[in-house]
Amino acid sequence: MMTLIALAISTAYLYSAAVSFGLPGMVFYWELATLLDIMLLGHWIEMRSVLGASRALEELARLMPSEAHRLRADGSTEEVGLEQLRVGDRVLVRPGEKVPADGEVREGRSSLNQAMLTGESHPVDVQAGPSWSGGRSTARAPW
Repeated sequence: MMTLIALAISTAYLYSAAVSFGLPGMVFYWELATLLDIMLLGHWIEMRSVLGASRALEELARLMPSEAHRLRADGSTEEVGLEQLRVGDRVLVRPGEKVPADGEVREGRSSLNQAMLTGESHPVDVQAGPSWSGGRSTARAPW
């Protein structure tokens, strides 16, 4: 797209310059200036929207928890980073906490913070059975 625009601008400028130096025809300086203005305005609008989307993604990333409470085989818990979670890990999610990974509730009841996905400002009550999403689809951990 930018190649096509650069070609159009260059052609209009070179043709207008040639007409200015004696080639018969009409100059297109006004059209060239208008094209440049419109292209710069479009580029500015595009960059604003890209930056706005980047900021929104950064805000969503801040909503993700940085650690999870992984259950060991003996029933104790350990604090691990999200990148250390693997498929099949059991994760303890305490009431009011954010869900660290996608998975399903295996036992018990709790209240989960689903604000990142639903925008709901209050914790949602969950019990064994349904699958829940933590907004991180790279690991599917049954809790």
